[in-house]
Amino acid sequence: MSDKINYLEKFKPFVYKDEFIEMPYRLFIPESQNPGEKYSLVVFLHGSGERGRDNEKQITANEGATVWASPKVQEKHPCFVLAPQCPENGYWGTSFRTSDELEPNSLLSTVLLLINQIVDEYPTDEDRMYITGLSMGGFGTVGLLTLCPERFAAAVVVCGGGNVAKVQKISHIPIWFFHAEDDDVVPVKFSRDLVEALKKLNAPVRYTEYPKGYMESIGSFPHASWIPAYKDTEMIEWLFSQRKVQK
Repeated sequence: MSDKINYLEKFKPFVYKDEFIEMPYRLFIPESQNPGEKYSLVVFLHGSGERGRDNEKQITANEGATVWASPKVQEKHPCFVLAPQCPENGYWGTSFRTSDELEPNSLLSTVLLLINQIVDEYPTDEDRMYITGLSMGGFGTVGLLTLCPERFAAAVVVCGGGNVAKVQKISHIPIWFFHAEDDDVVPVKFSRDLVEALKKLNAPVRYTEYPKGYMESIGSFPHASWIPAYKDTEMIEWLFSQRKVQK
């Protein structure tokens, strides 16, 4: 992991519980806080390979959660970072492999309840709440945006996708998509279709597509566009510059 920091110590383990479900999650709390000040919240939705109940893989598998907690980012943009873990047999929303109608589901509703709990318990700025996810979590990010489009100020979607028919609901939200042209797990068409539909609505959308062979050239596999995406300092600065649009 970046900076050789033990992020499992820095992200505190918790379990969200209600009468229906238990969901493990990790929460990074800014080390330096000023009394009376509120801080942004970044929500990270992991991919399918990090599902389970160990409450660790969503932190250790990649930098999707930890980049926001790195000393370099925290020095300039102190923020809370929330990383829930999806159950082994679950999915953030509906799977693109099993459904043509990509929709939110009860697990994403639980994430929303968890976010509301964090907002109630910690000094978070509700005008600076961001969400990002990769692969399954990219689909989950778009799904959660459509479920509660009034909640987030901006989003970053990495090698994901979503329901093109629902883009009107999220057309006011700044979203930056990342995908590799030769992704052999999630076809690039999923990002392209969303970006095209959002552009037709003059939405504040950005798109980075890594050309065929680029991922291999940096020593990775085509699906892993999260590796360069979460190292993109322009994206990080862009995300923290966003404020929620009042509709």
